[in-house]
Amino acid sequence: MTARSAIFNGDRWLPSCQVDFVKRAKDEMSRQCISEEERNSLLSRVRVIAYGDPQPVITPELAQILLSMDPREVHDPPLKTCADGVHMINKLMDGQTFIDKLGQEWGPVGAVPKILVADLVMGNIVLPVKEKYNIWVFVWWAGSIGSFTRAFAPLKHGGRTEGYSDECEAIFAEPERRNGRSFREIALDMGIRDHRASDNFVRLAGMPPYFQWEDYPQPVWLIAVYNILIGGKKLVDAADGFLMTTLEELEPEGHKDMIQWARRHRVLCLGPQLPVALFSQDSQTSAEALAKLDVNYNAVPAASVANQNGNHMTTVGINGHVSVDPAIAFLDRSLAEYGQHSAIYVSFGSLLSPHEAHMKILIETLLALEKPMPFIITNASGSLSDDLKVATEKSGRGLVVAWAPQQAMLSHPISVIYVGLGWMITHCGGGGMFESLSSGMPVIAWPFMGDEPQHALWISQVLDTGFELLQVRTGVPGKPGLRNGTSIPILGTAEAIRTELHETLQRAQGKDGARKRENAQKFKNMISNAVKKG
Repeated sequence: MTARSAIFNGDRWLPSCQVDFVKRAKDEMSRQCISEEERNSLLSRVRVIAYGDPQPVITPELAQILLSMDPREVHDPPLKTCADGVHMINKLMDGQTFIDKLGQEWGPVGAVPKILVADLVMGNIVLPVKEKYNIWVFVWWAGSIGSFTRAFAPLKHGGRTEGYSDECEAIFAEPERRNGRSFREIALDMGIRDHRASDNFVRLAGMPPYFQWEDYPQPVWLIAVYNILIGGKKLVDAADGFLMTTLEELEPEGHKDMIQWARRHRVLCLGPQLPVALFSQDSQTSAEALAKLDVNYNAVPAASVANQNGNHMTTVGINGHVSVDPAIAFLDRSLAEYGQHSAIYVSFGSLLSPHEAHMKILIETLLALEKPMPFIITNASGSLSDDLKVATEKSGRGLVVAWAPQQAMLSHPISVIYVGLGWMITHCGGGGMFESLSSGMPVIAWPFMGDEPQHALWISQVLDTGFELLQVRTGVPGKPGLRNGTSIPILGTAEAIRTELHETLQRAQGKDGARKRENAQKFKNMISNAVKKG
């Protein structure tokens, strides 16, 4: 199936890309295989079934309408899509033939499934199936234990969804407590400051305490968040276990606490679910295996590029030219011109993006550094203005691309052996966070919402593999942050942001950065050893 999405750009929504999920799922599974033999033997047993209908194009106007809607009336996935999913799973369970939404006919698999692995948004599909067939259900979480605990644990363990919807309904029903607010505003306010807590602090096992409002660092609250929290909590409560993409060794206190609050639920830590090639000791082999490059350009004659780049990451292209990914080529040049650990990779994913004024400050700060840090910015959303793109590319020290082969970059021999790529500025989504940890890459955290604030805190304060930016926060103006037991004023002004960025980048180039890089390598080895054990 395909769907269109939008991206939040600091203060407005912009149309984003159309995504073919069936093709993406197949491509991603193919990339996970380590050989053609494995690809043929395993993928022939995997069915990718299309159900539901594509979402309507999310225009900026429609996005604004969605933002004003009552979150109780918004369902993601849509209820009709969920009904399609239930229908098809029933056919699978009953051994019947059916036709999916792309017209593909599927026959019986020859056995009745015993376990169903589900994402948190799949409650309206999974729960009816579990009730009908008494099938085991495992919930998949692609983030840290701390972030999962914050979302779904009981209140006394630092969770937020226990009784959340009931309290929102109670406030909405009482005019005095409602105080003229819409249900959406009440749900958001409860997310920022839950008055049921004894104080303003969030306390998670294995994490330093922080203020409640720090979970809302940017002024964006997706309308589907309410549905995900409420529906996710129902699924979590009904599930038989949880599949966590972390390691017990990475979060020992958090894991112990989760075992306690999860009670009858099984907690299985699988480690980061990344291509085996990412953990290869041969970085050249690793990089080439990961470099399934979708964005290429035909550059210069092959011999010239081979000589310039050490015959690295190049393949013969059209008319004797070579096909080189621009981000990979940029890393090569960065090492040659600026030295080890010099380059910085900026990626905020495909859903959210900082305010353009903040991106302008970031680019200007990078270009003004006395000790240069060449940088690559992924602009998948197209939200970066033409002026900023032109200024970046004219500088000779920056590159803007629509997409970059992130895993290949993090495992690229230039960044692993000679370490041209030094840092990653990231929103700290679960996928990118574990990719950076698994590659030994330190980060500078710029979180937006959801699990990202907890990941940023964990990386910067517990693992000590990165820095977190505080002055870029605009979610709750005037509210401080809490670090090392000290309340930090958040000014949020252009001057404060510029100063913090400059100081953070300088620290990244100094002793603090060296320590965090060393820690990142330590956790990379920890993850790699766990993968070897299986």
